[in-house]
Amino acid sequence: MANFTDIPAQDGRTFQGWQVEPDNWKPGAHGAVIFLAEAYNVNDWARAAAQQYADAGFLVLAPDLYWRQAPGTYLEYTPASQQVCRALYAKMDFDAAVQDTVSCVEYLRRHPASNGRVGMVGFCLGGKIAFLTAARHAVDAAVGYYSIDLDDYFDETPAIGGAAAFHFGALDERVPLRYADEMRRRKQDGQDLEVLVYPKAGHGFARAGQPPFEPDSAAQANRHTFELLRRALS
Repeated sequence: MANFTDIPAQDGRTFQGWQVEPDNWKPGAHGAVIFLAEAYNVNDWARAAAQQYADAGFLVLAPDLYWRQAPGTYLEYTPASQQVCRALYAKMDFDAAVQDTVSCVEYLRRHPASNGRVGMVGFCLGGKIAFLTAARHAVDAAVGYYSIDLDDYFDETPAIGGAAAFHFGALDERVPLRYADEMRRRKQDGQDLEVLVYPKAGHGFARAGQPPFEPDSAAQANRHTFELLRRALS
């Protein structure tokens, strides 16, 4: 079952998230995944991708990333939409976005299907939010795909707890390859953090059905992601 649901925010308001429950769910039996979308927000691609995690047995929640600015703005892949994305991103409050993600964590831990373990998977903008949330709050797992604009935050890498992995494309013109090096340099001994680079991949390489898609890299990255989530959230 998939539908929008209301999530209580820290300030007493509510915001929407696209919730996907696994088939034949059992009380207290499922790890939960927060799906943090690209800058295009919870569009058709994001909903289809979230469904894949539910099909794997996870309880999934994809929050509206722009609810504080323009709630319900779910954008398709057009040049006009890209301009809207850039304007919304430029005004985004990332401290608030992290708090909203924590609200999602709390919501999922209370959900009757949840086993109490919660992870995140973020893409592009969502990958940035996943990085920041994992560094500042306790989550069981965090995965980022081509996380953007982390230059001011690499010093937070050692604070990432739980199981974590960040995927980068060697051909990505939006996210410099040095991001992988910066993370690796700051990783601490014993930290459960992997940084993976895919030689044939550019930005958006895991966006199935869209021109940036690179199937071999996406398959490898997704396989690693699902293995990590099963290990951390079971």
